[in-house]
Amino acid sequence: MKYRTLILDFDGTLADTKESILQTMRFVANSFNIRDFDEKLIESLIGLPLKTTFEKALLLDDSSIQEATLVYRKHYNEIVLDTISLFDNVKDTLLDFHQKGINLAVASSKGKEALVRILKRQNIYDIFSFVGGEEDAKNKKPAPDIVNLIMNRYNYSPNECLVVGDTVFDIEMGQRAHVDTCGVTYGNNTREELEKQRPNYIIDSFKDLKEII
Repeated sequence: MKYRTLILDFDGTLADTKESILQTMRFVANSFNIRDFDEKLIESLIGLPLKTTFEKALLLDDSSIQEATLVYRKHYNEIVLDTISLFDNVKDTLLDFHQKGINLAVASSKGKEALVRILKRQNIYDIFSFVGGEEDAKNKKPAPDIVNLIMNRYNYSPNECLVVGDTVFDIEMGQRAHVDTCGVTYGNNTREELEKQRPNYIIDSFKDLKEII
């Protein structure tokens, strides 16, 4: 077994969350009377902290971001369980890894409350040794803080870990923590975009991780 620990992104890696994020961003924009914004830009920022998306896509200033975050999380938590599903083969593959004794952790920019609710609804929350959301690290993706936190807390060494994600931000996060990385092509970044970041692996289906582990 080459890797004993998988550190997994959530949005676009384990679950298809794009529409729920866009729907909630539209709600926030409407709440702030913002009519003109670029949804493609929002899509490109999925995986980064909300603050970054609010600044770049909705052009909100610091005085509005705190309120926007509260509006976003309240609305998102209302719709999240009905609008999100795991990608094909994710659940079965995770359960197989867990049964084989592989450590599983989530490193996400999503708010932790929503993250935990989704994982519990999918009946996979208990297979993770750690579920990390936006609140768990001071410096957010692509900073390596959340990966370092996981490794330090559980005494995982970098050479036994693999970071898996769908965006260049996930890959950079793993690289800055000196951990091998794997990009997935079915999420929010294309294969070409991922290749530019030079991950150790790129896969087209989550189940392909079995060939790497």
